Amino acid sequence: MEQDVTQALRREEKITLALRALYEQYGFRKYRMGKFEEYELYMENKSFLKNPNIITFHDLDGRLMALKPDVTLSIAKNTRATAQSSEKVYYLENVYWLEKQSGGYKEVNQLGLESIGRLDAYSYYEVMLLAQETLKAISESYRMQVSHIGFWVALLDGLSIEEAVRPELFSCVHGKRLHELKALLDGAGVAPFAAELIMQAASLCGDFAKTLAAARRIAISNGMTDALNELETVYGLLSQNGGAEGMTLDFSLVNDCDYYDGLIFQGYVEGVPRALLFGGYYGKLLRKFSRNLDAIGFAVYLNELDVLFRSQRGADVDALILYDETADLSALKIAADSLRARGDGLRVRVEKKIPEDLRYQKAFRFTESGLEEVTGDA
Repeated sequence: MEQDVTQALRREEKITLALRALYEQYGFRKYRMGKFEEYELYMENKSFLKNPNIITFHDLDGRLMALKPDVTLSIAKNTRATAQSSEKVYYLENVYWLEKQSGGYKEVNQLGLESIGRLDAYSYYEVMLLAQETLKAISESYRMQVSHIGFWVALLDGLSIEEAVRPELFSCVHGKRLHELKALLDGAGVAPFAAELIMQAASLCGDFAKTLAAARRIAISNGMTDALNELETVYGLLSQNGGAEGMTLDFSLVNDCDYYDGLIFQGYVEGVPRALLFGGYYGKLLRKFSRNLDAIGFAVYLNELDVLFRSQRGADVDALILYDETADLSALKIAADSLRARGDGLRVRVEKKIPEDLRYQKAFRFTESGLEEVTGDA
């Protein structure tokens, strides 16, 4: 019976079950949260949200509440971690967004994990390993981009680049708009030597080991070296598990600087045109909640998988069986069960008429003689 249930699960569901078991192997426990939080929590941290359009309502006591648009903020606010006791949690929760373009509401299934406490390079390696394993569970064709915000902050601090210039500077770097970056630096009166270092840093991308070595050649402060040492340590640990494959070091990855302030990474899988997994170190956010702790985690938006897997399998069912009022229902049941038993999780649908928009691999008509495959238009 258990095998039958497993075979009936969609591929997305099998993946989430396997990942939950994997996360628990590494000591992460299931985190559950309510659907609502006070709106103020999200309003004060909008720069962190993937979708800043929040669905709100007034509670009976007059408080402005929000349908949760994110899980990590709630975990960061309510964590029980201390300097002496870390917390490791994973979650599978629905979050809610307001899509301004369509004018409608959207429910998004979010999977992720967080590690909070006094962390070190091993803690960061563990989270990044699980991020890689998450991508690998979705597709063997995956890649991960890695960067370090601390490298950039130390570089700009060392060159005395004004805070007012940095948001636009990071926008140019993230968009790989190097001509605009050069014009920005010239317009801000940045010295040629400093501008050249920034341009070199913005171009650092490629093979992890080679890019790391190139980054060391332009390191001008202990802060930059510390960031590179952290990257090297984590990369070395991942390499022992074969994690170096599909992993690039890309210092143009500098988005969400208001939130991330250390390691940052994004994951991609073949068939999805944008990043599927987002993660990084967010100690700055913990400090906003008056907690002097480290935190690192990642999230995956599972709604993307439904589109991916539907396009991969190209059909809603493997077989469609058509029958009419004269059919022997007991014999029909036996025929359908027999067809399902032919393969691992073969999807068989039984109908009198073909449902609209149903995509099927093969169609069969049930007759007194049994199943007869239908060729052409069923």
